[in-house]
Amino acid sequence: MTTAVSPALSPSPSPTVPPGPAGAGVYRAEAAAPLPHWPLTLMVAAYPMWFLLGLSGFMWVALAFPMAGALLRRRGLVAPRGITWWALFLAAVLASVVSVDSVSRMAGYVLRLGYYASATVFLLYLLNGGDGVTVRRIVRAFNLLWVFAIVGGYLALVVGAYTFRSPMWYLLPRPLLDNDLIHTLVTPGFADVQDILGFPVPRPKAPFAYTNSWGSMVALTSPFALAAMANPRIGLSPRVIRWVLAAAMVPMVISLNRGLWLSLGLGLVYGAVRLGLGGHRRLFVRLVVSGAVLAAVLVVSPLGGLITSRVETGHSDHDRESLAAAAIHGAMERPLFGWGAPRPNVRDLPSIGTHGQIWLVTFSHGFVGGAGFVAALVSFLWWTRRQATTTGLWAHVVVLVGIIQLPFYLMIPNALFAVMAGVAVALRCQSEPVDGEPAPVPA
Repeated sequence: MTTAVSPALSPSPSPTVPPGPAGAGVYRAEAAAPLPHWPLTLMVAAYPMWFLLGLSGFMWVALAFPMAGALLRRRGLVAPRGITWWALFLAAVLASVVSVDSVSRMAGYVLRLGYYASATVFLLYLLNGGDGVTVRRIVRAFNLLWVFAIVGGYLALVVGAYTFRSPMWYLLPRPLLDNDLIHTLVTPGFADVQDILGFPVPRPKAPFAYTNSWGSMVALTSPFALAAMANPRIGLSPRVIRWVLAAAMVPMVISLNRGLWLSLGLGLVYGAVRLGLGGHRRLFVRLVVSGAVLAAVLVVSPLGGLITSRVETGHSDHDRESLAAAAIHGAMERPLFGWGAPRPNVRDLPSIGTHGQIWLVTFSHGFVGGAGFVAALVSFLWWTRRQATTTGLWAHVVVLVGIIQLPFYLMIPNALFAVMAGVAVALRCQSEPVDGEPAPVPA
């Protein structure tokens, strides 16, 4: 496997061509047979089916196996810069198994390890996809997942907190159901009705397991939607994207999800500035005007009152601070191997390491694991920063949004795969022609 700088991929007449000058990137030819796209389609575009079957938390791992098999049959694979940090993180995860002390925690540990390994395979699969797993197919798949999330937001308003036992619930052994994560995955629901503002509000979560997962995924998949709206050839129809974007405002506000508002808002501002500086002035103006119109609508509608009330109501701020402090304190007790998995809190709070990916990896896998995870994402962001196309820029924004979410959202089982898709698309856009956009020139 070869480490890619920027650009990541480029056709060449021979299977492997030595890299050029420092920073020029790695070049290789596509293999004769493209990678099949059906694992990506089943994994992402068919997500609602997995949600209803209670398999949404397991199919990421299951479908990584055919991806891994296809990769093993390929030569001249490339990997992004930053993969060394990611390998350090994976090593810390493996080492932390020594701290797992119960069957239930071991089940959760194995599942989380499966997510991290599968996300690695997913990244390499999309990065080396060639003519089979094209940038267009990747963006289109995440466009569909974004639409499913918005539809799930409206279902939350209709059916409320309705949950059900999926077929998977009846197939799992009882000891595995004792694990909170696994139990939640196999008993899907559409909303968590909470009284954060003093009255019940149905906060959306379908087709994901938690309301925070819903907010995280909406923020991470929205840049893919903007990429499709800027380039009609890359994803769903721009007309469809515009209508869904307009409709998305209602569940996004009713979710009361400040992490969604913050991470997506900062990502949009960053993307707009980059568009303006990059010469895409028409897109920049359209984005600014759309933002102004949206702000005006929110101000004059009841949705604006919900936003104001949520910002002024720090319902969970103190609890989150306590959980973060407990995670850091726990990591200091076991700085090398961590605790292997989240642990119950001595106070009447959620388990330590369950609110924020950075706290999960630091508490569970020690400071080495936490540092490796953060350094890998920051490195991915750095090496995808140079973009000549709008598609690549919005994919780069996905990585930024993921980093912003680290203190308050978990990235597994869903968000990590969206971030890896952003990394792969951004790197490929640095060296491959993108439909409807000029081929970038290697830096």
